[in-house]
Amino acid sequence: MIVPVIILVVLAGIQFVVPRALMVWVPRFVIAIFGLSLLGIWVGWWHPPGPTATWFFDVVALISMLALWFSEPYLIEEARQHDWSIKRVRYYQGILLLFLGSLVAVALWTNFLFLWMAIETATLTSVYLVSVPNSRGAIEASWRYLLVTEAGGLAALVGTVISLTGMGLPFDAWHVGVITGTLPVVHPQWVLVGALMALVGYATKAGLAPFHNWLPDAHSEAPATISALLSGLKLAGAILIVFRLFGVLSQGIPAYDLKDGLIGLGLLSLVVAASFVAFQRDLKRMWAYSSIEHIGLISLGMGFGGIALVGALLHVFTHASSKTLLFQNAGSVRLLYRTSRSDQSAKGLLMRTPWTGSLLALGTAAIIGLPPFAPFWSEWLILVGGFLQPENRVWDIIAMGLLVVIFTGVVLRMPGWLWTPGKKTALPRINESWALLSPNLVLAVFVIGGGIGVPWLMHPLWHHLVIHLMKSRV
Repeated sequence: MIVPVIILVVLAGIQFVVPRALMVWVPRFVIAIFGLSLLGIWVGWWHPPGPTATWFFDVVALISMLALWFSEPYLIEEARQHDWSIKRVRYYQGILLLFLGSLVAVALWTNFLFLWMAIETATLTSVYLVSVPNSRGAIEASWRYLLVTEAGGLAALVGTVISLTGMGLPFDAWHVGVITGTLPVVHPQWVLVGALMALVGYATKAGLAPFHNWLPDAHSEAPATISALLSGLKLAGAILIVFRLFGVLSQGIPAYDLKDGLIGLGLLSLVVAASFVAFQRDLKRMWAYSSIEHIGLISLGMGFGGIALVGALLHVFTHASSKTLLFQNAGSVRLLYRTSRSDQSAKGLLMRTPWTGSLLALGTAAIIGLPPFAPFWSEWLILVGGFLQPENRVWDIIAMGLLVVIFTGVVLRMPGWLWTPGKKTALPRINESWALLSPNLVLAVFVIGGGIGVPWLMHPLWHHLVIHLMKSRV
């Protein structure tokens, strides 16, 4: 499982030294590699370690392909508008490939210390990518991101070591799914302490409240491709590590002790999103608070367990596809209008840029959970799964109420971008780039039908994943 990561690291190194005329071909080659990897899984040439790893790798590969496709024309226009040097472009592309390699490692690796190293690498590379615009806001956001999440990284490492040591497991058994039966726990109290420390640490990486304060600034200042990958993949990867760790620890301590932490952080994240999303006038910042909401939903589903856990894993994909569409669309808005703020010139999108405005309206309808779009199905599974369990019914009802508040806030805010109130004469049309629109149109297909279409297309994998999740102790 180390070979795919090594390939991406080698290609990242090549990106730093390849002649300028060939720089564009390295990301294209990576797209081809991801495509072949998905084909290889489909026909049985190779298999990641388990259905959960296979599912997350498929999500990482698919979203990375579409993000790299969008990144090429986006980077050309971004560099032209803001006078990026060829050295900055080269470093951006090379570090981006390292970032993608770390996300692949999060999906495929099974040793918990290696998983920690993978998410740390994802953090450090994305810190640089957030700072690439080199504006004052980007530099400040990247420093805040670094300081907050590295403190969380230390807590995650210490908590992982304490909890697994308390389980009495030797280092060579610190792997996902290596325990087949219940083991005598050496220090159950330390297992619980370590588990809670690890939860806090990885929750910081995932942007769960109250450890979210780095996320709105980082997402709003980063280039659009990086915002999409951070929101859609890196946040979910961090919370997925917690889920896999708790799957081992729940065999030594009561599972409800672990579930309560996931439910609590999930609800608090919904509270934060409900409190701030309606007051945002920057498109990327609003989607950043929406990311806090949806990572909170995934945490809730993992805490509820059962059918809700199935919904949480499906939501990893439905949120990633929808939020990638929205962040890349926001990047297009910023390029076309020179801003993504509704109180400046980014308004009247449906009239001035009808394709971009329509994709924004579509993505918005999906991300707030309207049927029949993809996120509706995964959110439905999470909420129904929680309601079916009497002990979680109160928390589930609270979550529903908070989602209604978020829904209302987004619906009230969106007209500021889609229309231009009070204008009697139409503003001039802006030429839209089909190079930027094409990957977003593909994402729109997944947003419309991916909620039930992707599990149907991947029926054997989805069948095994559901069986695996329903047997999970967490």
